[in-house]
Amino acid sequence: MNFEKSSIERLKRTLYSRDEKVVPKEKRSHVEGEEPQVPPNWGEKPSFDMPLQIPAPNNSFFNKFLVGSLVFFGLSLSVALFIFFGGFNTISSNNVDVEIVAPTSVSSGEELLTSVSVVNGNQTDLEEVILFINYPEGAQQIDVTGKKLSRQKIELGTVGKGQFKEHTFRAVLFGEKDAVKSFVFRVEYKVKGSNATFSKEKTYDIFIGSSPIFLNVKYPAEINSGEKLSLFIEITSNSIVPIKNMLIKVEYPYGFTYKDSNIEPFRDNSIWNMGDLKNGDKKTLVISGTLVGQNMEDRSFRILAGMQTTDASKDFDTALATAEATVGIRKSFFDLRLHSSNGEVLTTAQSVPMAIQWQNTLPDKITNAHITVTMSGNVFDRASVLAGEGLYSSLDSTIVWDKNTTDSLKDISPGEESQVLFSFAPFSNPTQVRSIKNPYLEARVVMTGERSGTETATISSSANITIKISSALSIISQSHRDSGPFGNTGPIPPRADKESTYTVTWVLSNTVNDLKAVIVSATLPPSVVWKEEHSPAGEKIIYNPDTRVISWNAGNVSSGVGFAYAPRMVSFKVGITPNITEVGVVPKLLSETSAIATDTYAEISLTASAQPVTTHYSDTSFRSGNDIVVK
Repeated sequence: MNFEKSSIERLKRTLYSRDEKVVPKEKRSHVEGEEPQVPPNWGEKPSFDMPLQIPAPNNSFFNKFLVGSLVFFGLSLSVALFIFFGGFNTISSNNVDVEIVAPTSVSSGEELLTSVSVVNGNQTDLEEVILFINYPEGAQQIDVTGKKLSRQKIELGTVGKGQFKEHTFRAVLFGEKDAVKSFVFRVEYKVKGSNATFSKEKTYDIFIGSSPIFLNVKYPAEINSGEKLSLFIEITSNSIVPIKNMLIKVEYPYGFTYKDSNIEPFRDNSIWNMGDLKNGDKKTLVISGTLVGQNMEDRSFRILAGMQTTDASKDFDTALATAEATVGIRKSFFDLRLHSSNGEVLTTAQSVPMAIQWQNTLPDKITNAHITVTMSGNVFDRASVLAGEGLYSSLDSTIVWDKNTTDSLKDISPGEESQVLFSFAPFSNPTQVRSIKNPYLEARVVMTGERSGTETATISSSANITIKISSALSIISQSHRDSGPFGNTGPIPPRADKESTYTVTWVLSNTVNDLKAVIVSATLPPSVVWKEEHSPAGEKIIYNPDTRVISWNAGNVSSGVGFAYAPRMVSFKVGITPNITEVGVVPKLLSETSAIATDTYAEISLTASAQPVTTHYSDTSFRSGNDIVVK
């Protein structure tokens, strides 16, 4: 059959047959041989460094797209870098500047004029621009004296591209000489299309060339241990604006004991409020105490002046001036005393007799003793000095005693004592004294001599005394009918059994020192009644119906009231109904008026009085007989 001759059938029989004869012997087609081509030489050695070059498939569109993308990216990057580094970045703070025009140095207390400009160098506008100014310590407003400046916010709005906006401000700088005050200016702004806030900051330093106050301290260079010591601290304003609440603080050395001062301490017996100081004002603080220490020791007082702060943890807002007073302690070889016959307070301008008393406390004789007394004070009259046995020099206000003037100074035996006398006085003209606040006289004596015996040496001792001049308080009491703050009624002259009203006025005057706790009082007679009216309404007038005493609590009365300044006055209204037995007499409206006060400088009590007030009133309309009771 034909299918047996097919190739598939033959292959099938061959696969399953166990007879090898069945497997046909196939003839294969002839393959022509090829002569190998053998090179005649070895040729070049193949390089394994070169990669085998395999032809890449032909993808020309992909290659073009990739190359185009790379070129576009490179161009974009170049443009971005050019914009950023070429100054076209709209949010670069490098293109924003804060320009400041101000002096580099000012005097403390001098007005400072400063101009601040915000300059926009960007290619886009700056929006919501705010300038913050942080002021240094000691800065104050020029128009509101005493108001401290710490931080200020100024809204400048929009600063256009390539434009600037300027802000000018005035201030006063207070500080100690040679201090450096730093202003910090900070600008915050936004740009269109962004919520981010950008900023630029600049600091400007100003040098304080001079202090607004002058601080001058007078003190003895040497004292004996335990001797009374006085510091005279004089402060003078050099500021063009008033300095509010000037404080003086004194840091005491070890061994000093505070005794008193001419101004009431503000705190801790070491801080004083000197009040307000205008340009040229001068005030003096006198502090007294004792200083104890070893021989040849030096003790220093540190004095600071500055403005009062609202911060309870600090004494000063700003220290404006400092000074140091160094006092040497030297051993005393004399028992030396300076004695005033009138005490240490004068109530009137009178001569002050003085005695310089000494005793040799050494076991050895003292020879060639020499005494020098120096007189001073803000009311000291150089022409008033009586030198006794001494030699007076009005050029330097000194009196000298030595062995040529006083025999007792040639030799002073152990235990021997003696004295010399002199006197000095304040100005005799009351007007001169009244023009000076807190007047005083001062005397300082130094005694030297040669010690004989085994320990030969020059020895010395010193003593001093300050004599204060107290203030003079005066009170005037008078009646009025037509003048004063009240209208008065009733017959003039006064008529029996008819009421007439009068205005009583008290006038207070005070000379050279500040007074405190001033009280004026008087008693109403039985026929006089209190009308419950007084003026000014702010004055404290009290009437006690049980005792019939009228009291005026005047409180503090400054020096110069009634002289350099207007007097202190108060008025009140009374009524009188004379009885028939008083016809033909001038009745009293008020008993004798008395005034009491405390002198804050001299630390003594003062009194004054005025005659009783009658119906003899002080108006120009008064006529003779207008004060006598009629029927």
